[in-house]
Amino acid sequence: MLEFASSDAVRTTGEAPGVCLLNPDTLLLSWDTPTRLWEVPKLETIDGAAISPQATLRLPLDGGGTRLLRVIRRPVDEPVTILAEAGTLGRKDEITIDPDGDFEFASASTLLNGVTPAGRLSLVSTLLGMWASLFRLRLSKSYNNFLRQLVAAIVDRPKPAKAVAKLSDEKILLATALPDAFNDIEAVFIVAPSGFRRLTQLPHISRTGPRGQKIAYMIADRASTETGAYLVVTGMRTLAVRHLPDASGLPSLARWWQKQGKSDADLREYIIGTLARADMKSSKAAIEFQLRCPLSSQRVSGGGSLPSGEVDLAVTTARGTLIGGWYRDPVDMIASIDLLDSNGIAHPFGDGFYRYHGNVQDDDRTVPATGFVGFYQGIQSPVPILQPRSLMRLKSGNRHLMVPPAQPIDPAEARARILRAVPPQHLTADIIENCLAPVIGDLQQKLMGSVKVDRVIEIGTPHDDPDVSIIVPLYRVLGFLRAQVGAFACDDWVARYCELVFVLDSPEQAEECEHLLRGLHILYGIPMRLVVMTRNGGYARACNAGAEQAHGHFLAMLNSDVIPHTPGWAQGMAAKLGGADEVAVVGPKLLFEDGSIQHAGMYFARNESGKWLNYHYHKGMPDQFKDANIERSVPSVTGACMMIHRDAFEAVGGFTEDYVIGDYEDSDLCLKIRKADFDIKYLPDVSLYHFERKSISTHVDYMRGVAAEYNAWLHAARWGDVLEDIHTNGVPQYRSQKTSDGEGA
Repeated sequence: MLEFASSDAVRTTGEAPGVCLLNPDTLLLSWDTPTRLWEVPKLETIDGAAISPQATLRLPLDGGGTRLLRVIRRPVDEPVTILAEAGTLGRKDEITIDPDGDFEFASASTLLNGVTPAGRLSLVSTLLGMWASLFRLRLSKSYNNFLRQLVAAIVDRPKPAKAVAKLSDEKILLATALPDAFNDIEAVFIVAPSGFRRLTQLPHISRTGPRGQKIAYMIADRASTETGAYLVVTGMRTLAVRHLPDASGLPSLARWWQKQGKSDADLREYIIGTLARADMKSSKAAIEFQLRCPLSSQRVSGGGSLPSGEVDLAVTTARGTLIGGWYRDPVDMIASIDLLDSNGIAHPFGDGFYRYHGNVQDDDRTVPATGFVGFYQGIQSPVPILQPRSLMRLKSGNRHLMVPPAQPIDPAEARARILRAVPPQHLTADIIENCLAPVIGDLQQKLMGSVKVDRVIEIGTPHDDPDVSIIVPLYRVLGFLRAQVGAFACDDWVARYCELVFVLDSPEQAEECEHLLRGLHILYGIPMRLVVMTRNGGYARACNAGAEQAHGHFLAMLNSDVIPHTPGWAQGMAAKLGGADEVAVVGPKLLFEDGSIQHAGMYFARNESGKWLNYHYHKGMPDQFKDANIERSVPSVTGACMMIHRDAFEAVGGFTEDYVIGDYEDSDLCLKIRKADFDIKYLPDVSLYHFERKSISTHVDYMRGVAAEYNAWLHAARWGDVLEDIHTNGVPQYRSQKTSDGEGA
């Protein structure tokens, strides 16, 4: 029997248990029995009420007996009498515990005395894990002191772990040898004078060391490796305690890696993945490590009938990993292409793997090959993994490693690589939905998070209270500015009631653009505001940024290649907004250079492949075509020139920013407006010239066609039911229309 408590603290009718404190509010009761206990005995108050919380642990003793431990809360106001089964021939002890009793704190050496190695493992795991959480002991200094004594008592002279590298200001890499008998690791704890904590990531076990040991690598907080700290590694049947060394003067991770000549790619990915899930500095350290210590790219080379192949696209995001490449398999030897995780375990892609026919260059010859793209959701990372590895698995059982070249870090560059992964003629809705969309969506979100307003430049004295803010996104093509600003200046209503907001989405042109606008201001005297973005974010982000910097009651979105040819266009559009019809958006007639119609409103229809696309009414017809000269409600209008009530724009959250580069944002906005029960009208009496797609044509990613396919898929996935309804039933009737038709009050 263990003796901790004084007789005044505990009164019992049977053999008194040992009673001590784990912390001032938590009691540990202990009985020793001469035999093994195979069941957990009951513990309740004398009147049969349950005691909660409570915990029980059975520790096997060297002599064949059992040390039974029970943990309960210390009584607060008055003594508590409990009935405890000790487990020996059904014996029950009646124990009264006085809340004011003089209890001693638990003694680690006494508690461990006679306990088998398996029992010590169970005790340490329980004290560091379940009991600490159940009884809220993690912040208790007395409990932490007890744990340090316990860990120190388990091993007289613990071996040291080794701090090998500095990963960031807060993180270090530790290494320690483990015996061969150490199988699966369940948990790793650091027990330090300031507190104890469990490592969030299990260690990586490398290949055996020089003397046959297993080397466990783990990442820890630098602050936790203070003087007197211990590392505790628990396994299924094994316990290891290591003394933590001083962590000062460590080399950087890259320097250590290069000095060691490491070729353990699994360890490299473990370090990257663990850092990626930590704080911002650690995430940056993960990226820097990949850049400073890249893997050598590796492909499968074959000749004659042997298979060959290469992974040239591999992007890991928070939603999963996407790979793409090609292989040649002349005599059907390839079983699958698998993805490797940070532990070197291969994962088949399953249904998320697609093949298509193509060609590759081989020894200056164009030869047929199989292109492939695959997405695996189970391997994710919040920061880019630049070289996720793959395996070509053959039907013979042989496996060949494939390592891609280092992939782009920048989300826009990575997105561009994905948009070139599959030739447009081989792209299907299944490939977009099940392969490309999750990764493109993640990269688009990261890109939008990095696109900010860099600075706002006022040119001239701005209007105090403009009726309309004309917002013009600029991307690379500045050649239309002279004509456009000249047309604005020649329109008295624009000059008096409108403000001009230019949003530069290609900030490398900031100096050139500002110089040009200042010259136009000197020439025409019209004030302008130039909003310079930090980087290119696309049409929707530029328009939203312009709206945030605008002060008008109405917002006119105007492409840089749209030129008014007669005054009054803005006034005519503004006059149609609001009113009894609740019109929130209007769009004018847009003309090609030859005077034919480019836009007379937009509608939605399926193409010959069944895909929902946006179409322009009467495109290519003469300006005076009768049906194009009727003012009417339309499903949508183009973002090349639209005017929207500011309140409606803000109510629906502006343009949706997850479309790529610039396509379908306008119809998406119009559908959001319709969902909010507002009308959209086409105005044939207002016309402007549109030199179509002069800016977007400079964007290499768009011209490859995959961006347009992706945007069409995203638009249809989001609005498919609405598109079907509009296509079948036409444009909904609105308030004043319902009244005039006798359908409303």
